[in-house]
Amino acid sequence: MAALATLDGVMAPWARRAEARPALELADSCLRGVGQVVFMNNPVTGLLILAGLTLASVWLGVATAIGVVAATLAARVLAFDRTAIRGGLYGFNGALVGAGLATFLVPAFDVESIVAVVVVAAFSTVVTATLSRLLVPTLGVPGLTLPFNLATLAFLAAAAGGEGFAPVVEPALPAAGEGVDGALRSQEDGGAAAAVPALANALLRGVGQVFLADSAVAGLLVLAGMAVCSRIAAGFALVGSLVGLLVAVALGGDGFAAYHGLWGYNSVLCAVAIGGVFFVLDRRSAVLAVLCAAAGAVLFAAVGTFLSPVGLPGFTLAFCLATLAFLLIKDAGPGVQAVSLAEITTPERHRRVRHVPGVAPGRDALGVER
Repeated sequence: MAALATLDGVMAPWARRAEARPALELADSCLRGVGQVVFMNNPVTGLLILAGLTLASVWLGVATAIGVVAATLAARVLAFDRTAIRGGLYGFNGALVGAGLATFLVPAFDVESIVAVVVVAAFSTVVTATLSRLLVPTLGVPGLTLPFNLATLAFLAAAAGGEGFAPVVEPALPAAGEGVDGALRSQEDGGAAAAVPALANALLRGVGQVFLADSAVAGLLVLAGMAVCSRIAAGFALVGSLVGLLVAVALGGDGFAAYHGLWGYNSVLCAVAIGGVFFVLDRRSAVLAVLCAAAGAVLFAAVGTFLSPVGLPGFTLAFCLATLAFLLIKDAGPGVQAVSLAEITTPERHRRVRHVPGVAPGRDALGVER
């Protein structure tokens, strides 16, 4: 139990020890960047996620690692805020750039593709800083994964019209096939009885697709990594994936897309963001998390409708749109408790700190400054 306790939360003691060795500090910052894709500021989370991605595809894991390193180093070279760099906040968009380009550029391990990952990931760091200057002071909301979306979509759009790269341009929504319920049953032999394992497979793929990994094993390792840092967040990731699947059923979505997690991954991020990360978890914020997850799934279909004619994926634009809409209601009334961006750690800690009478903001339950 003591060993598990040292891995819990943001692992602040480990972070301080890592800073004594520059190479270890860089690795720690990069692993936290991978974890921050799912709002987990924890290096073990990032390590387990990278392991899952590599099991799904070696190229996907390597490109994600290259992306987060390039983005983190760019932030250090540009002398951006050191605390944000150490927490992985300048690395997570770069990690997604690596995953996105690994999926939509061929061939794998091509020199030009690797260069593209490095350049676009580094550019995402600049976009991250720009959006932070625009959104945080004016609206009090983060840029989320908008830098990844803007940088990667711009590159893919440009590459599609050139000859230097071979982008794999696919519609965000696969070609229409059988309904969701039929697709789930048909994935395994045994008819309706096979729907339960197929459903579990679909839910885990929804989690893995956050990193563009079409793999239940990858999704399971992403969940395990999240649970190391926050059990609440891991639970809401599964809730989000389930909500996305239910919305697909309600809207008559394509069964192939639903089974492979494409309806779920935006909802996963929406549910985790609202269910304890940006709002203190209580009954109201839990309901909002489910509603945001549903909105993310609907927007996934809408964004796909707009972008599929030009052959571009929707990535996490639906998550950004839905979550920003819900974050902007934080001052609309006393119904939910918003967490200051500077105080974000884990959903569990938010509940402890904000619900202890007499504890000032920015201090933990023992009154120690964070």
